[in-house]
Amino acid sequence: MKKISQITPHSVGTKAYNLHLIQKDGLRVPTFSVFSFDLFQSEEVQDFFTKQQEQYDNGEYSLDEFSQVLQEMVIDFFSREDFQVIDTFQSEQIGKEFSVRSSANVEDAAAASFAGQFTTKLFVPVSDLVAAIQASLLSLYQPSALSYYFDHQLTVGEVQLYVIVQEMIQGELSGVYFTANPQGLLNEHLIVVGEGVGSGIVEDRVATTMVTIHPEEQLSYFETTDQSPIITNEQQHLLTQMATQIMTLFGPYMDIEFTFRENELYVLQARPITKMSPEPSVILDNSNIVESYPGTTTPLTFSFIQEAYSSIFRGLAKRLLKNDEKTLAAFEPTFQQMIAQSNSRVYYQINNWYKLLQLLPFSKKVIPIWQEMLGVQTPQITDSVQISKFTHLKIMGRMMKSFVQAPSEMQQLEREFDQIFAYFNQNYHANASFDELYELFEQIKDQILAKWDVTLVNDLYAFIYTGILKKVHSTEAVQAEIAGIEQIESMKPVIELNKIIASIQKIENQDYRSLIQQLKSTDVQEFLVTNEHSLTKSIQQFILLFGDRAPEELKLETPTFRSQPQRLIQLIQQQLTLPIGTTVVEKPTTTHRTNFVLRWMRKRALLGIKYRESSRLNRTRIYGMMRLIFVTMGERLVEQKCLQQLDDVFYLTMSELFTLSKTQQSMQLEINQRKQKHLVDRQLPAFSRFVFTNQPFEKYPQNINQESVGNMTAQLQGVGCSQGIVQGQIIVIEDVQQMDVQQTYGKIIVTKMTDPGWVYLLTQAKGIIAEKGSLLSHTAIISRELGIPAVVNVQQATRQFKTNDWVEIDGQTGRIRRLEGENDKSELDDYSSKTK
Repeated sequence: MKKISQITPHSVGTKAYNLHLIQKDGLRVPTFSVFSFDLFQSEEVQDFFTKQQEQYDNGEYSLDEFSQVLQEMVIDFFSREDFQVIDTFQSEQIGKEFSVRSSANVEDAAAASFAGQFTTKLFVPVSDLVAAIQASLLSLYQPSALSYYFDHQLTVGEVQLYVIVQEMIQGELSGVYFTANPQGLLNEHLIVVGEGVGSGIVEDRVATTMVTIHPEEQLSYFETTDQSPIITNEQQHLLTQMATQIMTLFGPYMDIEFTFRENELYVLQARPITKMSPEPSVILDNSNIVESYPGTTTPLTFSFIQEAYSSIFRGLAKRLLKNDEKTLAAFEPTFQQMIAQSNSRVYYQINNWYKLLQLLPFSKKVIPIWQEMLGVQTPQITDSVQISKFTHLKIMGRMMKSFVQAPSEMQQLEREFDQIFAYFNQNYHANASFDELYELFEQIKDQILAKWDVTLVNDLYAFIYTGILKKVHSTEAVQAEIAGIEQIESMKPVIELNKIIASIQKIENQDYRSLIQQLKSTDVQEFLVTNEHSLTKSIQQFILLFGDRAPEELKLETPTFRSQPQRLIQLIQQQLTLPIGTTVVEKPTTTHRTNFVLRWMRKRALLGIKYRESSRLNRTRIYGMMRLIFVTMGERLVEQKCLQQLDDVFYLTMSELFTLSKTQQSMQLEINQRKQKHLVDRQLPAFSRFVFTNQPFEKYPQNINQESVGNMTAQLQGVGCSQGIVQGQIIVIEDVQQMDVQQTYGKIIVTKMTDPGWVYLLTQAKGIIAEKGSLLSHTAIISRELGIPAVVNVQQATRQFKTNDWVEIDGQTGRIRRLEGENDKSELDDYSSKTK
């Protein structure tokens, strides 16, 4: 045997060389020595390996017999080794304990790790080193290792062993750090930890905790078992720093063993995660769509929006490809998977969006604008369906025609939608049979989806013209331009509600105001039906036109003013205790001179944004109609004893809902399981992106223990989208359903994102900070209309701040400053006097 003094890539196995590089890079590694065996250099031994391999290949040995022959030979030759170097080592290390590990020349490669194939000995007294080294050597020829060789087209003669003799570290906490989820999730890190040394984890002898981390978002959560340990924030920080260093050395997807002793972190080994494809296959991204479907979503909602998205994008492709049935057929899988669901949250399947976008003329110019307008932070272009240059030219012509016709088509769509909305209100009734409801659903769905693809053209229309404005104007100027939209649809609900409240506050309506303020929730339904006052009729008309506008309004399970009118009365009661709410502010006017072309561009941008907002309000009404149909279907199923309670309907898919009335087969077990999973999914952090190597998969955590917090900074930066500087106290909103306008009055709202239904809360706020959003997101549009500063795309805002913190936000630059002392707060404006 020899002790290797010069460690190079070719002088020792991968495991030993990796440890050498890790130690050289400054990470703490237990002191180790590497030894080689003379027997692998012997021609006699190599001839023996060759001969025995041939006999095994010819069927003369079973695998067990082959293993026995090889081990007997190795024992014989091992006994002939020169152990002087070991004797010397032992004499220098009296009283110490060691771990003895293999470092085979084929081990720890990206294609084959040989994990668990070779013997490791722990707590080896210095006097027992020779026996432990022999055990490691013999493990090269145990049956399981031999099978592993043959599965990877290796012969026994190709495999050579070096042995690592390493200082034994008795850690209090040990584990494995994966810099990618080995199941095939590239942007997720996993840490598995248990008390004691690592062998206890591998052999399932100790309780373990798994930590899931998304480093880019600084989000993590723990899954614990009984008596399993929780690593501290400091330990997790040390581990992520260590992982980053090792990824820099070896590559992005590593399997790292570690231990903590007296809070000192030691790296025990590092190897590539085997069979991990470096290329993403499916990318889920919640940019923009999280505004429409924040938080978790039930199966009924997802099945509906999945059909809607596939129909609308199929319509867009038909608009561009006309009768090219072959190309349309090639895109069909893409249409079916425009969105995906992961742990009850909705995501764009972003690869497929890029495929369709590449159909567009000048796609290389269009895609960056689309990314910016939707807030896609990490671009990922994928291969598209191949089409001919001639087809591209035809698409270009059709797209240009669609652009020219977009405003008139949007006008026509609005007129037709008004007819559909009126038809629904005439034909829906709460006592309709299941079959009547299904027929109404099909009629409404087919009429809406037939032409709704023009809204996608209009979105692109708005994005492109706004993007051009941003190229030639300052951020402040573009904000001012966009804020000049007249009669924006998103503001109509709050304007109409303010009119009702102002009327209730008039002196001549004092009796009615007193009646409203004393009205109990349980009496609202009867009041709205029986009271003949003109203001009651105004409230009824408001519910008819705007009753579907509510936070999280595009989730069918969300209660709205239409489904629960007592919520509207509660909002009116709250508003009556406050000063008159904010309405649309006077639009800022631009002071810069523009030529005719830029004025024309501005007009096009504002027109596109206006129609985009009106289509979003109509989309809200679509979901309101669908909600009423599905809920009423649920009532019929409860009457038929197919469901136990009405809310169960939301845990069915559309196809299950439509067939349940006929099959009468109980799905209560599946419903209860889905409800339980939904509750668990709500506890998971809302990760923004998943990068899968194959098909997406769900998580099934059992016990989520805690969620970690990102790094706190004195100053934060986002994207300014509504100009103005304001100082104030924060209110962090995690669950908008638990909020009312009295709580947000005079505060700076901090949230993950908003949707159109937040408009009532925003009218009372001083400013807003959101984790998601872009220049054309709902947060940006409404805050500009209200004249309140807004900053979006602020990473981890809901964890960086706490309710009652004081901050200053600049809605133009996107800068946020913490206000720590009294001097910082001295310039706070008097919000009460401002709003009176």
